Amino acid sequence: MTTPVARLVTREALLLPLLLTAVAAGGGFRSDVLTGAWRFLPPSPMALVLGVLQVGILIRTGVLAPWALIGPHRSGLANANGAMVLLTLLIASAQVFTALSPERGLLHVLATVFFLLMLVNTLAAVPTRARAMQSLGVVLLSAFVLKHVVLDALYAPEGSLARKVVTTLLEGVSLGALGYTAHGPATAYVAFVVIAAYLFALVLLPGDIDAGLAVAPPRTSRDRRIEDETPAVAAVLPATPSKRSLTTTSLTPSSDARAGRPDPDDR
Repeated sequence: MTTPVARLVTREALLLPLLLTAVAAGGGFRSDVLTGAWRFLPPSPMALVLGVLQVGILIRTGVLAPWALIGPHRSGLANANGAMVLLTLLIASAQVFTALSPERGLLHVLATVFFLLMLVNTLAAVPTRARAMQSLGVVLLSAFVLKHVVLDALYAPEGSLARKVVTTLLEGVSLGALGYTAHGPATAYVAFVVIAAYLFALVLLPGDIDAGLAVAPPRTSRDRRIEDETPAVAAVLPATPSKRSLTTTSLTPSSDARAGRPDPDDR
C-alpha cells in the first residue's frame, strides 16, 4: 500500500469517524452547575433539520464531495465506510447546534430561528469554500461566547446583585419565558473542544480544492466512450467555412468583377 493510499484510508476509516463521533457525543454534554452531575442530550428534531441544512451547505460550497465517499468507483467496504462518515457528519452537525442553543424557553426559539435563517441564507448565496468556512467559524464562536460566557455569567447562582437584578428584569419583561438554565464550567470547555474538533473535521473532509466550485462526479464508461468517438466524428465531417470568412468573401469584390465592369465611354 502506497503512502497516499494509506493516508486516505487512515483519514476516512479512523480519524474522521472518531472525530465526528466525539463531536456528536460532546455536543450533548451537560454538567449541573450545583452538583456537577453529567448528562447527555440527544439531538432534537429541529437540530437534525439544521444538521441536514448544514450538510447541504457543505456540499454546495465544495467543502464536501459526497461522490468521493460513495460511488460505483469504490468497493463495497469503502462505500460502507463513506456512508458511516456521512452519517456521523450529519449527527455531529446537529449536535453542534445542540451545544450552542439553550435547552428551552424563548431563548431556545430565538437561537433556532437565528441558525435556520443563517443556514438558509448561506445555502441561497452559495459562497466559496473559504468564505463558507470563515462564516461558519465566526457564527459558531459568536454563539459560544453568547451562550457559555454571557448567559452563563448572567444566570450563575453565585452571581452578584447587579446580575441578579438584570436577570430579574429580563424575566419580568419576557413574562418568565426566557427559561435559561446555567450549566457548570465543564460544559463550556467541552463545547469549545467540540467546535474546534468539528471545524478540524470539516477541513479533513474530501471536497473541492478549486475555490469552492463543485467537484464533478467521476466519469462513467459512457462518458469515456463519447469522448473517444468525438475525434472520429469530427474527422469525418467536412470543414465548413466560418461566418467571418463568408462575410469577407461576399463583401470584397474580385479582380475579375472590376475588369468586367462596363466603361461609360463605350456608349
